[in-house]
Amino acid sequence: MNPSALSDVDLNAYADRQLAPERAGEVEAALAADPALAARVAGIRAQSAALRDALDPMLAEPIPPWLLAAATPPSTRAATAALAPRWRWPALAAAATLVLGVAVGWFGRDAMIERAGTPTTFARQAAFAHALYAVDARRPVEVWAAEEKGLVTWLTKRLGVPVTAPDLNGVGYALVGGRLVAGNEKPTALIMYENADKQRLTLQVRKEAPDAGETAFHYAVENGVGVFYWIDDSCGYALSGNIDRAQLLAVARVVYGQLAARGAR
Repeated sequence: MNPSALSDVDLNAYADRQLAPERAGEVEAALAADPALAARVAGIRAQSAALRDALDPMLAEPIPPWLLAAATPPSTRAATAALAPRWRWPALAAAATLVLGVAVGWFGRDAMIERAGTPTTFARQAAFAHALYAVDARRPVEVWAAEEKGLVTWLTKRLGVPVTAPDLNGVGYALVGGRLVAGNEKPTALIMYENADKQRLTLQVRKEAPDAGETAFHYAVENGVGVFYWIDDSCGYALSGNIDRAQLLAVARVVYGQLAARGAR
């Protein structure tokens, strides 16, 4: 299929898995031939996941009495008038503003965490993000491993530096997928892996200044999460997991070796 023949409706429907199977197959063929288009679909899915995470909890909230009253048929509305105060319509406007505020707040949550006094070193940020997402059984990542090509293209575009997903199958960890994490000052790519025992590791990548410091491995433990972090070729890397130091170091060396080999190409 000619990628130019795909409309925004096609792409959004495909991202939401609402296309008919035959049409979805045509879109998949176009995505396989066009990395930029695949990255666009990955971005749509990432945005949808973030909005669901922000707004889904509101679905469990009880319906306010004034809103129930507004929906009451005219014949019975008089009996429930007491439940519908005069500020009902301003309240509806406020509710709409709240929904927008929740969505904006979702994207600004890390900035609020920083202002609240949470330490902002890369190791602590990496450990915090690992603890937040690694335990999520339902949606730990925004883009799944099946769309690896689109994932790395999207993350590369957002970070402004090449992002790759190292192959850790040789050390027992399969790719789960990845997401974009709003760091304290810089966007950070988070790539997640899982072994047969459902233990998860996360590799986080962010752009660093050319003079950011030494490149040697450093190790830290933040709230029980081990983190190996280093800087290489203007990128900061942090490998985090709830495994012992020796195991984490062995995986970190594999990651470092693969990244170095790809950078030398």
